[in-house]
Parts: sequence; C-alpha cells; structure tokens
Amino acid sequence: MVRTHGMGLLAELFDFAEGEEAEASAWLNEVRLSRMLEVPGVSGGASYEVIDGAPRFLNLVEAENVHVYYGEEFASLMDSAEMGSSVAPTIHIRLVSAQVYPGLPGRPPDFPSVEAAGLGPVIQFGRINVPQDRLADFNGWYSRDRGPLCEKVPGVRRMRRYSPVEGERLMIVLYEMEDESVRETPEWKHMNASEWTSRVRSYYRQEPGSPGVYRRMGYAR
Repeated sequence: MVRTHGMGLLAELFDFAEGEEAEASAWLNEVRLSRMLEVPGVSGGASYEVIDGAPRFLNLVEAENVHVYYGEEFASLMDSAEMGSSVAPTIHIRLVSAQVYPGLPGRPPDFPSVEAAGLGPVIQFGRINVPQDRLADFNGWYSRDRGPLCEKVPGVRRMRRYSPVEGERLMIVLYEMEDESVRETPEWKHMNASEWTSRVRSYYRQEPGSPGVYRRMGYAR
C-alpha cells in the first residue's frame, strides 16, 4: 500500500529556553500535534527534533488542502487554552503552504514503493528565498533536474516542494529519508553537484538554520 497525502502543509518551528526542552517536547508530541491530527481533513503529521540546523523542533501537519487550517474546527482548536504550553517558545514560526511539486498527492511514479508508514523517519526541511525574476529558472530546475535526480537517491522516500500561503514568503522543500546517512550517498552528492544546481545556488538564499535535518519523535501517520 502506498501512502498518499493532501496538498496542504502546516509547518511549525519552535525553540525553547535551555532546560525547558523536555517539557516542550512532550507538549509538542502529546498535546499540540495529537490534537491537530484529530481534525477532519487532516491526513497526517509528525513531530521532529533537529539533527543539524535550526530551530530545534518542527511539527508537520498534512491536510487535504490549505483550507482545512482555516476551517472553524482547526481555528477553534488553535485558539483553545489547552493548546498553550506551560513553557513559552523563544521562537515560533508558522508556515502554511500548498504543494506544487509533484503536482498530485502521493509520490512521483518512479519512486520506490513506500508502505503507509507516515512521514519519513528523517527529513530535510528547506526554507528558500527566490528572486521573482528567477522563479521560472528555479521551477524548471526542480521539475527537470532536481526532481529526476532525487528519484535515483537510495533511501529517499519522497521529495516535495510547496508554495507559501501564510508566513514567510519563501519556498518550502521537504525531503523524506530513511535515515541521515542518505545525505552521504554518492547519488545524493551527485544530485547536489549538477551544473543547474550550481547556477540556482548563485541566486537563492536559505533562511537561517535552513536546510534543517530532523529526526522524527512521534505521532506520525
């Protein structure tokens, strides 16, 4: 069985003061994320802790479409007192985005079969600023260079790209991997060494801490 998902993605990134991380992690897993997964239209989600990059914690919530995040039930949940933490985050970034690559839910047809096991155990999460006059080149790079090369990397489950709806006006790129060693494979390094990749990197800018590499903590589905 191949897992599919919706076209909407809510990403929340958090940092907390030193000494509060354990309590914050429990809240992110056992309260905030678990309640969001109960909302109709939400198709899955997972909480992550950083391996490399920043901020330290990342919650991902997938939905049928971005409208789910603005519906009455989701909005009421986010406004409820029980969603508040006893420890206040020092950083909280909320990003709502819609999938633009690949163009349909699920996975590109040439990706290896993936059982319905939720979001990947390890992800790379990129937040990228692209100049407006370079968007055509950037979009072509992902569709005709980056995407096809990524499909050949062993251990990569999926690669998706999202366009912002709410939050920072930047591209979101999500790679799902079996483990962090994927980034050391010859195929991953080849993907990052193409001529087109070198050209694109000359004009786009990553947000501080991006790309972050994160290990899943729990509540994936």
